Amino acid sequence: MEKERENKWEREIRFVARRYREGALDPGRAWERFAAARGIRRGVAFRRYWAGVAAAVLALVGLGVWLAVERTAPRWVAVSAEPGQAKEWYLPDNTHVTLAGGARARYDARLYGRAERVVEMSGKAFFRVARDEARPFSVRTDEATVTVLGTRFQVDETAEGTEVSVSTGKVRFAAGRDAVEPVVLTAGMAARYSSADRAIRLLEEPEPNAEAWRTGVLRFRETPLEQVMADLGEHYGVRVENRTAGSAAAGKRLTATFDHLSLDEALQVINQTLDVRLVALPGSSSGKSSRR
Repeated sequence: MEKERENKWEREIRFVARRYREGALDPGRAWERFAAARGIRRGVAFRRYWAGVAAAVLALVGLGVWLAVERTAPRWVAVSAEPGQAKEWYLPDNTHVTLAGGARARYDARLYGRAERVVEMSGKAFFRVARDEARPFSVRTDEATVTVLGTRFQVDETAEGTEVSVSTGKVRFAAGRDAVEPVVLTAGMAARYSSADRAIRLLEEPEPNAEAWRTGVLRFRETPLEQVMADLGEHYGVRVENRTAGSAAAGKRLTATFDHLSLDEALQVINQTLDVRLVALPGSSSGKSSRR
């Protein structure tokens, strides 16, 4: 039986060999006829394969982009002070920052201290900068940049502009997007950049109470009553009104120092000393000094 089956296979092989012509058999067409007869779609498997490959490639590309962005994206550390309350904090290099009420500041923890030290802020803040000549310290507002090595200074940013006053050391004050000439300020100097004028102006008489919000001490030396009212309003966050009868308050000037006095105590001293009637009204302060 086995011998008979082998003889049959040999006759069939010889039959195919005698009749086969090179190139007569197209495996691709043969597969197409075979697949068509059985309802098989050969392209489906290939499309699914390449779709899977494409999805994997896109996933890898997406992962690479995400990792690249993650490595370079800022890692912000932000600090803010509640309205009416100052807040003290330290930067990684031990620079001490005091924020006035309502002020905000932030720095990029990923970059701070590498080539430079940069803090972005709004509102008012006082800085005691840890000296590091290899890495300059900069404070940036929307329109100004103050750069130092090691010093104590204050930055006061408002909608009208930015004011810088220096207690010790030296700073470079640059501002505006135009070709505004930067100024160098040393201890005891102050300057203000006006958004309206687009210019930096040195203040001939720096505001003596510019740091009263931080120190709690108000100083007046032959100060006109109008200026006293403005400083009180700024310091205590109120509006001070003069209700003195007639023109009795005209030309009045005050020389006094208020060391951590309450608003009521300060008003009582002024009213008794100058024989005037100043009252505090709730609401926004009376604004910046009229000398500025």
